Amino acid sequence: MIWVPSRRRAGLLVLLLTGVLVLLTGQLRAPDRRAVGWLGHAILAVLTPLQGALDEAAETGERWWRALAEIRALRVENARLRAEVEHLRRRLADLEEARSEVVRLRRLLDLRAELPTATLAARVVARDPDTWFATVLINRGGRHGVRRHDVVVTAEGLVGRVLEVYPTASRVLLVSDPRSAVGVLVQRTRDPAIVEGQAGPLLRLRYLPRDATARPGDVLVTSGLGGVFPRGLRVGIIRSVLKGGLFLEAEVVPAADLSRLEEVLLLVGTGQEP
Repeated sequence: MIWVPSRRRAGLLVLLLTGVLVLLTGQLRAPDRRAVGWLGHAILAVLTPLQGALDEAAETGERWWRALAEIRALRVENARLRAEVEHLRRRLADLEEARSEVVRLRRLLDLRAELPTATLAARVVARDPDTWFATVLINRGGRHGVRRHDVVVTAEGLVGRVLEVYPTASRVLLVSDPRSAVGVLVQRTRDPAIVEGQAGPLLRLRYLPRDATARPGDVLVTSGLGGVFPRGLRVGIIRSVLKGGLFLEAEVVPAADLSRLEEVLLLVGTGQEP
């Protein structure tokens, strides 16, 4: 602040007041009192750009505020849509699972209508973790009429036979287990042989006559010999024929997908009492 002596300050103040009175008097005496005069024009010249800048700043702030409000609304809507999409995905997965189950059960029902013996549907509830043995646990047991050695099948073919029976569950020995042996016929040539498990995804066909004409793609069905497995159940398909000594051998792909068993049919009455 510039310092001014007291006398000069008083004189400057008087001069300013006089000037203001003169301007006001001139404004009152003007023909059109609504005219702003040269002082008003000067003030307007100073304030108009400032007012324009303030108006523009206000409009810019309003636009930013609206944009922020829209962003918040979009975030809320986006979160809602993501939750809805996730719900629809889960619903679609449930529907697909239900559709797959209906297809499997329909195929089992069709198979049940074709089989000459009574059947009992069961669900696989556990699998043996030991890689040397191939067994599964099903949710049907002695209370449901299951007996030891009852044959177990799917719509694709033979699964195995009941090994152990509990009151409400049973353990099934799969055809892929090394303890399993099934008498079969080559469906095309009617040559007899034995299919054994190997604790792996493939089965082994043994004791096939050396003069047999079996070839890859031939279907193997149960022979009915031995009194355990009914005649005519699909067991597998020959993948490759191996030359041996007195007999031929072959690698066999199981007819049933033993690694993805879910629902099975038990042929009631094909087994025997313990």
